[in-house]
Amino acid sequence: MVELQNLNLLAVLAGGFIYMLFGALYYSPIAFGKTWTVIHQERFSAYGDGAKYGVAAAAAFISSFLIAVIVNDAGADSVADGLVIGLILGLLIAVALLKNMMFGMMPKKAYFIAAGDHAIIYIVLAVLHAVWR
Repeated sequence: MVELQNLNLLAVLAGGFIYMLFGALYYSPIAFGKTWTVIHQERFSAYGDGAKYGVAAAAAFISSFLIAVIVNDAGADSVADGLVIGLILGLLIAVALLKNMMFGMMPKKAYFIAAGDHAIIYIVLAVLHAVWR
């Protein structure tokens, strides 16, 4: 049963901010930003910047919250526990995105960039929530 009263809300908030900071760095020109922009050039104009960043911020905090729930309900309380849970969640997202890539919804490069993004940040968040309870 989900017990929300056991969640560390400061960790959830910190996780949301860490997610946004990580995304800003991951998709910056020093990492994968240039490649991502080239792959999705025509799609970027479909939505306004405010909407994109608003949804990204909401997704960061919702993801942090949901990962905190999973970590809490699993009884994870160590770095190793967090690594395992984060890896499982990252692989789950990678498999879902793989289906999209195979049906032409995203190019192969975009798949690897997006799957890597989710796998890394989900591991970071799961470790955060496992050790900061």
